[in-house]
Formats: sequence, structure tokens, C-alpha cells
Amino acid sequence: MRARWQLGLCGLGGLLAAWWALSLCIPGGFIPDPLSVSVRFVLLAPTVLWLHTLASLGRVAAALAVALLTAVPAGISLGRVRFLDRLFSPVAYALYPVPKIALLPVVMLLFGLGNLSKATVVFIVLFFQILVSSRDGAREIAPQYFLSLRSLGAGRGQTLRFVIWPALLPGLLSSLRIGTGTALAVLFFAETFGTSVGLGWFVMESWMRMSYVDMFAGILCLGLLGLGLFFGIDLLQRKLCRWQRKA
Repeated sequence: MRARWQLGLCGLGGLLAAWWALSLCIPGGFIPDPLSVSVRFVLLAPTVLWLHTLASLGRVAAALAVALLTAVPAGISLGRVRFLDRLFSPVAYALYPVPKIALLPVVMLLFGLGNLSKATVVFIVLFFQILVSSRDGAREIAPQYFLSLRSLGAGRGQTLRFVIWPALLPGLLSSLRIGTGTALAVLFFAETFGTSVGLGWFVMESWMRMSYVDMFAGILCLGLLGLGLFFGIDLLQRKLCRWQRKA
């Protein structure tokens, strides 16, 4: 564990060194040095950045909660019921490759320019990611596991708890990592329209003011938000998938 942290710190040090070198090579202050950005981040965090961070986090959290509540049951149904899989999987395959940010104008026409439209775009990104992962995880379970549990008198709830859920959970958490990164990118773009709160708005507003230190402070905050979400998913995996650690 200690060696892992040491390697991580070395990688972070290399990134900071490259950032510092880039700030020295590009004149005009377009890329401020890490120290200036860090100082500005500390100054803005308790006054401005925390409000924008809470707004962005709230939109992501709402979209993630709704996506889990809808996509996981739908994916399990597609994975375990062949008729539903043949009926709806072609629709999912047709919609999944479509860039979800292209749907932003349609979503804004339907739901307006407020928080609902921004959370809806993020929900669409996460929904298809979770749906496909859940369907694949449920479909690849070997039949003998179900036969063994039924021979012991298990019902549907116990089958879901002891067979289906453990089988799809690792893939589901991996899809959440991928989907969360994409969702933050989509949210950044969505927050540049019709709002005055959110990290996406703060970064673009700072750029238009040519306040590049503020802009990089916002980018740093957005990166820390994504890092926190990733660490949260890793923590969930350690708690919920303990058999993987033993393996």
C-alpha cells in the first residue's frame, strides 16, 4: 500500500512538473503556473467555487440516482427475458452510439433551460451505459447457478440477491466509472447554456473575462469533483465486491 501511494505521488509530481514547464514555455499568462492556480483555488473555494461545485454535483447525483433506479431493472429484464431482449436491444443498440450531447437542444426544447434539462442529458448518458452493462452481466450468468438455488427452494428475491446482483455488480461499477467521466464532460457543455451556476459556467465565464487563473482553478475543481466520484465508486467496489479482493 505504501509503495502504491509513493508511485501515485511520483506520477502527480511529474504532472505538476510538466504543467509548470508548459506555463514557462507559453508566454502571455495563458497557462498559469500550478502555484498561482492553487492559491487562487484556495481563495475561491470557500466563497464561490463551492456553490458551483454543489450545483454540478447535485445535477450529476440526481441523474445517477434516476439512472440506477431505471436502467438496472431494465437491464436485468433484458438479460433474463429473451423476448424483451430481442424486442428492445436493437433499439438500445441504435441509440447507444448517438452522441448524447447532440440531444441537448431537443432536451432543452422539452424541459427548458433549467436544472431539469441539464440533469436529463446526464441521465441519458448514464442510462445507456448502465443498461448495457446490466443486461450483459445478467445474460452471461451460467444456468447451473439458477438451478442450484432453485433446488434449495430459493425464490425470485433470493435469486436476485445471491446470483444476479453479485454477477452484474463488478461490471456495473466499471460502467459507472466510464459513464461518470462522460457525464461530467457532457454536463460541462450543458452548463454553458441558460444558467449562471455550475462549474461549466464558471470556467467559460472566466475564460471570457480572460481570467485564466480563475479558469484553471475551475478546471482544477472539476477535476477534483471527478476524482472524488471515482474514489467513491472504488470505495463501493471494495465494500460490495469483497470476493474480488480475496481472489
